[in-house]
This record gives sequence, C-alpha cells and structure tokens, in this order.
Amino acid sequence: MNEFSFIAENWKKVQERIIKKAEECGRDPSEINVVAVSKGVPPEGIREAVKVGIKAIGENRVQEAEKKISLLSDLSCEWHMVGHLQKNKVKKAINLFSLIHSVDTFELAEELNKYAEKEEKEVDVLIQLNLSEEPTKYGFKEEEFWKVYEKIFELKNLNVKGLMTIGPLTGDKNEVRKVFRKLYTIWEKLKENTKLSLPYLSMGMSEDFEIAIEEGANLLRLGRIIFQKDFEVRR
Repeated sequence: MNEFSFIAENWKKVQERIIKKAEECGRDPSEINVVAVSKGVPPEGIREAVKVGIKAIGENRVQEAEKKISLLSDLSCEWHMVGHLQKNKVKKAINLFSLIHSVDTFELAEELNKYAEKEEKEVDVLIQLNLSEEPTKYGFKEEEFWKVYEKIFELKNLNVKGLMTIGPLTGDKNEVRKVFRKLYTIWEKLKENTKLSLPYLSMGMSEDFEIAIEEGANLLRLGRIIFQKDFEVRR
C-alpha cells in the first residue's frame, strides 16, 4: 500500500473545511487557493499530493526545492517559495519558483530585481509583513513598509502580486485575528494607493487557516494538515 495514501483523505477534509468556512462568511470557496507546504516531505509525498488535485507546492529552502523540482519535473504544478530567502540564493530562486511569498526587506527586493533584469525576466512576488512584531519572524513592520513600498513598486522586473504574513504563535485566536485583519486593511489601502489589482493575500497555515478565511485570505499555506498522517491543532 502507498505510504502516502492518507494525503487524499487529508486533502478532502481540508477542502470541506475551506468550503464550509467560506460559505459561512459569504465568500466564494473557488477564490481561495492552497499552497501545500512540503518542507521535509519526500518527492513521493509531493507526487501523491499533486495526484489528488493539489496545484501549488510550497518550499522553505532553495536547496531542498531544487532537488525536488528536478526529481519531479514531470508534474504539472506550480512551485512557490514560502520561506525566508537568503540573498545568496536569489539567482537560483528566480528560475525555480513561479511565486516568491517572502520578500521581507527592500535589499532583497533590489537583489531579486537585479538578477531578474540580468535574466531578462519578470518575477512574481509577495511582500512579507511582520505584524505580530515577533523578533523571530521576518518581514516589514507596518511603518517601515509604508516608507519603502513605492520604491519596491518602481523595480521594473518585479511584479508585486500581493501581501503575506505569518500569524502569531499563540493560542489566543483574537491575537491571530488582529494580525490577519491588519494585513487585510493594509492590502486594501495598498490597492487603492497603487491602483493595481494585487490579487493575493497569503495568510493562514494549518493551525489558523479558518480565521484567515474569515479575515479575507485567498492564498493559504498548508503543510502538516495535508502531509502529516494524524495532524491535530496543538495551539
């Protein structure tokens, strides 16, 4: 028996929960996309995920992603970078990923733009904000973001597609909600300021994706709830 056959059942349950929560909020479930985060998951597990209908795979490290993408080149799925991107990995990253979720400094944005220009390509990115202001998390603080956002949008080889944040590591759902609501507000203001559609609001992980849906997320980054056999929320 396939050791990853449980992924089909996990995915079915996730979809049911997304649909239920979206309908409760008066949202269209088809507008909510999932990136299956496969950090530490072997290629066979990813293959199974794509087989059951997952269309986007998210990786945290360029090196690990490079190996998997090479081994799974026959799969028709998108690959996203969802972890912190080091500047010395930028050159590889722009050729591996269709969306980079984690542009967390202006210097990184400049570096991505520089290499994209050399390669004569455009790179789709999300800007990462750290709204819980936890020192262990990457991302712009809100006031920093508003100071530099125009300079980021001037970088010709970067296509900013939206915003990303990570919810605070806490059992307090109100704190999580506060962070997600704040990102939604910033996203709305940014769309107004730039007159761009900025389609993606990437927030919500295995423990808090339903709160993220309630607060307007349309791109969920789900790992353990898909790839772990007996996942339970531990918050």
